[in-house]
Amino acid sequence: MRIVIFATRFQGGTWKDWEHLCDDNEAAAVMNSAVATAFDRGFSQRKIHSDYLQGARYIFDVACGLPDAPKEGDTQVRGISVDEIALKPQEDLERHFAHR
Repeated sequence: MRIVIFATRFQGGTWKDWEHLCDDNEAAAVMNSAVATAFDRGFSQRKIHSDYLQGARYIFDVACGLPDAPKEGDTQVRGISVDEIALKPQEDLERHFAHR
């Protein structure tokens, strides 16, 4: 399974776009986290697209600093691509295209 993480990462004193292709171990961790998210939802153990996003956030979100004082390496997952299907919250897409 090909999983790509789209995030913003605090590097060199500024937030920068970050794209990461997961290796096999990271992809398995995201998948396991998505299964756990689906199970916690309680309606069904069947995964839905947002479970993958939540799974990726659980694995990749990093916050060493405070929201108003981030530290080097802080990461916020904004979207995920699973086997060529991308999922990103609408507000992030709107913000992205407004800046283009």
